[in-house]
Amino acid sequence: MLSYLRVLTSALLRPLRAIRRFVKFLIKQEYQADGVRHLNLGLDLYNQELYHDALKQFSQALSYFQRIQDLKNEGTTLSNIGSAYRRIGQYSNALENYQKALSLHLEVRDRKMEGKTLCGIGAVYSLLGQYSEALQHYNQSLIISREVGHLSNEAATLSHTGLIYERLGQPQKALEIYQEALKIYRSQNHLNGEASVLNNIGQIYNDLSQYPEALELHHQSLNIQIENNHLSGQASSLNNIGCVYRQMGQYTEALEHYKKALKIFKKLDDRANEATALNNFGGIYDQTGQYQEALKYYHQALSISREIGAQQDEGTTLNNIGAVYSFLEEFPKALQYYEEALSLHRQIGDFGGQSTTLNNIGHIYFRYGNYTTALECYQEALVIASKMGARDTEATVLSNLGLLNASLKDFEKALNYYELALALRREIKARPGQAETLYLIGDVYCDLGNYSKAQNYLQEALAISKEIGDSLSESNTLSILGLMYKHLKEYEKAIKCYQQSLIICKGLGNRMTELQNIEHIGELFLELKQHSKALKYYQQALAVAKEQGYQNNEDKIIDIINEINSCLSD
Repeated sequence: MLSYLRVLTSALLRPLRAIRRFVKFLIKQEYQADGVRHLNLGLDLYNQELYHDALKQFSQALSYFQRIQDLKNEGTTLSNIGSAYRRIGQYSNALENYQKALSLHLEVRDRKMEGKTLCGIGAVYSLLGQYSEALQHYNQSLIISREVGHLSNEAATLSHTGLIYERLGQPQKALEIYQEALKIYRSQNHLNGEASVLNNIGQIYNDLSQYPEALELHHQSLNIQIENNHLSGQASSLNNIGCVYRQMGQYTEALEHYKKALKIFKKLDDRANEATALNNFGGIYDQTGQYQEALKYYHQALSISREIGAQQDEGTTLNNIGAVYSFLEEFPKALQYYEEALSLHRQIGDFGGQSTTLNNIGHIYFRYGNYTTALECYQEALVIASKMGARDTEATVLSNLGLLNASLKDFEKALNYYELALALRREIKARPGQAETLYLIGDVYCDLGNYSKAQNYLQEALAISKEIGDSLSESNTLSILGLMYKHLKEYEKAIKCYQQSLIICKGLGNRMTELQNIEHIGELFLELKQHSKALKYYQQALAVAKEQGYQNNEDKIIDIINEINSCLSD
C-alpha cells in the first residue's frame, strides 16, 4: 500500500515539477525580454548622447540579466555602462564596469564584445594620458576584431589609435592609421564613422598649420553630417572649424562657428560638449585680452563639468582659469586654481593633465622669482611628458626651462634648452611652436647684444608666423624686433615695427598687447624728444587701460602723462 502511494505521489508531482520548470522558463523569458528592452532603450539614448538617461536604462537591464544569470547580455550591458561613464568623464567607474564586462566576455567566449570592450578600456587610458596602456589595449582589440571580422570595431580602434599618435606628436603615423580607418568606414558605407575620421584628419592638418586643408576636411565632415541629419556630428565639425579659424587669428569667424556648435549641443542637452564649447569661447576672449569675459565663460564651463562629474574637463577648465589670473598677475589666485587642477588630475590618474598643470605651476613660481620651486615643477612635468612620449608638452617644458635660465642670465643653458625644444618642434612639424622658440632664441641674442644673430632668428620666426597665418605670433615677433631696434637706437625702425604690431593686435582685438605697443611707441617718441607725439600715444594708452580696467597700467601712464605735460609747459 505504501509503495503504491509513493508511486501515485511521484506521478502527481511530475506534472507539478514540469509546470514549475515551465513557469521558471516563462519568467526567465520575460526577464530576458525586459532586459533586452531596457538595453535597447539605453542604446537609443546613448546614440542620442543622453548618457545619464542611458545609464538608468542600462542599470535596469543589468538587474534583469543578473537575476537570470544571462552572462552574455550581462557582459554586453556592463560594457555599455562603461562607455556611458567614459562619455561623462567618470573614468574610474568606466574602468570598473569595463573590467567586469571583460571577465564575463572571456567566461562566455564572446570574442566580438571582448574586442569592443578592450577598445573602450584603451579609450579611457588615452583620456587619462596613459598612452602606453591605451595602445596595449587597442592592439589587443585590433587583433580580436580582425580575427572575428568585426570591421566597425576595427575602424573605431584604428581611429582611437591614430588619436594617440597625434597626441604623441607623430602626425604622419596618425595620418596613415586614420586613412586605414577611413577606408574601412567607406567600404561599409558608415557615414558617421567616415565623418568622424575626416574631422580627426582635419585636426592634424590644423596642428601642422595647413589651415586650408584642415578647413576642407572639416567641411567635408560637416556636409556628411548634414546629409545624414547627425546633429552631434554637425556640432563637432562646426566646433573644429571654429578651432581652425582661432588658430588663424580670425576670431570673429571662430566665434560664429562656436556659437552654432553651442546651440546644437544645448538642443541635444549634451552637457559635456556644451562645456567644451564654452571653454572655447573663453579661449577666444583670453587670447584677445578680454579677461573678464574669458573668466565668465570658463566659470560656466566649470559649473557644467562639476554638475555632470566630468573630472578631466573640470581639471582643464581650472587650468584655463588659472592661466587668466596668471596673465593678470594675480598669482595667488592662479596658483589656487592650478593646485586644484593638479589634485584632480592626480586623483583620476590623468598624466597628461598632471604634466601640463605642473608646467603651469612652475610658471607661477617663475613669475614669483622662486626659481628653485619653479625648476622642481618643470623637471617633474618634463619627466612625465617624456615618459608619456608627449613631445609637444615636452617641448613646451624645455622652452620654459630655457626661459627660467635666461632670467638667471645663464644664457648658454637657456640656448641649450631652446635648441632642444626647437629640434623637437621641427621633428613633429609644430610650426607655431617653432616660431615661438625662434622668437625666444632671438630674444636671448638680444640680451647678449648679438643683434645680427637675434635678427636672423626673429626674421625666421616672423616668416613662419606670416606663412601659417598666425597673426598673434606675428604681432609678438614684430614687438621684439621693435625692442631690438630700440637697443640699436634705430628708433624709426623700432616705431615702424611697433606700429605694424599695433595694427595686427587691433585687428585681433587683443587689448593688452595693443596697450603695450602704444606705450612702446610713446616711449620711443620720448627718446626722440617728440613730446607732443609721445603725449598723443600715452593718451591713447590711458583710454585703453581705463576701458579694460588695467589699474596698474593706468596709474603708471598717468604719471608719465604728467611728466610730459610738465616738459611741454616749460
